[in-house]
Amino acid sequence: MTTAHPRLGAARPPAVPGPSGWDQHPGVRTGRRLRPGERAGDLLCRAGGSWTYLIVLTVAVLAGAAVVSLQNRSAGPAIWLAAGLAAVAALEVPAVLLAARRSERLARELALYQLDQGRRAAAVAEDLRAEMQRLRDDVARLAAHADIAGYPARRP
Repeated sequence: MTTAHPRLGAARPPAVPGPSGWDQHPGVRTGRRLRPGERAGDLLCRAGGSWTYLIVLTVAVLAGAAVVSLQNRSAGPAIWLAAGLAAVAALEVPAVLLAARRSERLARELALYQLDQGRRAAAVAEDLRAEMQRLRDDVARLAAHADIAGYPARRP
C-alpha cells in the first residue's frame, strides 16, 4: 500500500493549463517568447497535422479524381499513375505531422512528469532534512538532561 506524502498529495500527472503545456516547463520557450516564424510554424504544424485536415484533404483528392475522370475519359494510365502518386504524397505530409505531434505530446508529458517528480523529491528531501535536524535536537536535549541528572556519558 502506498501512501501519499502529506504536503504533496497523491502522485498524478501535472495539470496542463496552456494550449501546449510547455508553458509549465522552465526550460522551454512558449507563447510570446517565441519568434513570429516559430509561432507560425507551430500553428501550421497543429493545423496540418490534424485528423480534420487529413480527412478534408482525402475528400478533396477523391473529388478532384472524380472530376478529372468525368471530364477526360481517355486519359492514359500514366496520368492516372501520376495523379495517384501525387495524392499519396499529399496524404503522407499530414500523416507525418500527426506522428510528429504525437511524439511532441509524449515528450511534453514526460518532461512535465520528470519536472513534477523532481519537485516532489526535493520537497521530500527537505522534509527529511528537517526531521533529521529535529531528531538531532532531541538527542542533544536528552543528552543535556542526562548530564544534568548525573548519568555518565556512554561511549562505544
